[in-house]
Amino acid sequence: MTEKQSARISSLRKRKIFYYTESCGPDSSFEYEEPVRINNANNPRSADEFSLPIEEDGAKLSKYESERQKNIEERKRLFRELKIGDAKEELLAVAVRKKMPQKKSPWKKSYKPVLPSRPKSLRLQHKSPSGDPLPARNEPVATAKSAVDAVISRKPSGPLPMESAVGNKCEQEILKKFMECCKADFSPQMKLTCELADFRRELCKLTLQADTICKVVPHRICSMAVHPAENNLLLAVGDKWGNLGLWDVLSDSGHESIQLFQPHVGPVNCTSFCTYRATKIYTTSHDGTVRCGDLNKLVFCEVYASDDKLLRNHTTWHCQMGESSIMIAHGNGKLAFVDSRAKKQLQGWYTCHERSVRTVQVHPLKQQYFITSSALCEVKVWDQRYLNKKSPDPVCNLVHPKGLTSAFFSPAGKYVVTTCNDDRLRVYDVTNMITTRPNVIAGIKHNTHTGQWLTTFKATWHPQRDDVFVVGSMEQPRGILLYSCKGERLHKLMDENLASVCSVCAFHPTQEIVFGGNSSGRVHVFM
Repeated sequence: MTEKQSARISSLRKRKIFYYTESCGPDSSFEYEEPVRINNANNPRSADEFSLPIEEDGAKLSKYESERQKNIEERKRLFRELKIGDAKEELLAVAVRKKMPQKKSPWKKSYKPVLPSRPKSLRLQHKSPSGDPLPARNEPVATAKSAVDAVISRKPSGPLPMESAVGNKCEQEILKKFMECCKADFSPQMKLTCELADFRRELCKLTLQADTICKVVPHRICSMAVHPAENNLLLAVGDKWGNLGLWDVLSDSGHESIQLFQPHVGPVNCTSFCTYRATKIYTTSHDGTVRCGDLNKLVFCEVYASDDKLLRNHTTWHCQMGESSIMIAHGNGKLAFVDSRAKKQLQGWYTCHERSVRTVQVHPLKQQYFITSSALCEVKVWDQRYLNKKSPDPVCNLVHPKGLTSAFFSPAGKYVVTTCNDDRLRVYDVTNMITTRPNVIAGIKHNTHTGQWLTTFKATWHPQRDDVFVVGSMEQPRGILLYSCKGERLHKLMDENLASVCSVCAFHPTQEIVFGGNSSGRVHVFM
């Protein structure tokens, strides 16, 4: 067999046409005949076209090819009976020709009429509604090299006189009225000890009136404190640019019911009335200073000023430990113990966190313990008796998924409520925190992303109840939320006159009154 014949046999095998018979070996000769093509004369393009090989000596159709040929013959017969070829020709005759692509019309430019430019508003022109120019605003400007290490120019060290920050009359007679509000001694007895259900019904009765809404400070409210007197309502409010406003809520003297001072130049992060002498007001500012406003002496005394050479030397929070001692938190994670009566006022300087200490609070009953919250996802409870060690360990460490804005003990020290940036409020049972790790008894989903234009939320307890706390809300319609220690929403304070977010909220210590401050300096009083 020649090489050409072998290649031909191989190609025929692939086509399943040629097969060896018993008498046909690899060396035997063979003859190949082209397959006969059977065409349909009537329909040359029909599907009846097929090719079949003719049997020859030495080569015959396999069983598979025989079956295939029978099937083809059967289909051919069916096609002739059904007249498939004729139907195909008819369809081809009536087939729709392809439409020629239409030429697109050239794009027509739409010419809009040029409107005349609008004139600037009187507000942008810094003019009054009558058109008169307004006086220039002297807002303090931060001279910081970075947003983290803010070095803001401070007020002169030493006592500052209580002078009005807006040029209003600030006579002694007006301040004497404020002192009368502070004369009532606050009794720390638990007065609001009714059942939670009864207290909830009382909260539902609180309303907001138009005359209980007032702009106390000119800028965003950062902190707020309520005087514990029962015979009157006195409120202290600190804003973003170091202003401190005092508001006699029940006064009818108009503008004289509000007195505005400026003891700082940075945000007033924390404001509180002295626990032992109600005529004193402590303020902690981002400019690194802590001052005490004395309504008797009419001065703001400097309690503490951080070292300018330290990085992140701003002060963030304070908590009073005694009549003359105070605990001050810093942005560098440090904690300062200050005694204003001692010769060396700085009594201690301790590291609690690697970064900013957001809040600090002494345990209400066990004064040796205090709690700190940090931007590094940590809440730690410390024992100040062991802080003198080289590396003191906290009593317990409550780790959170993200940074915190606050952590506070309840009035009896049973619970701790934390506000975290993972949109969660958590309540811990710290009754046995020394022996066992505190457990989360309530986790509340709460939007805490206030953005850069609003003060961050800080959930705070009722001063006389261990089962109620208040926090601001981003929900629509706007309102103030009150929760129980078990995470149940007790009530939402709403009113048609409340159309903004109240970031800073507080209870009255002895009365069923709730205060809420917004970013424009207004305070809303639900009573």
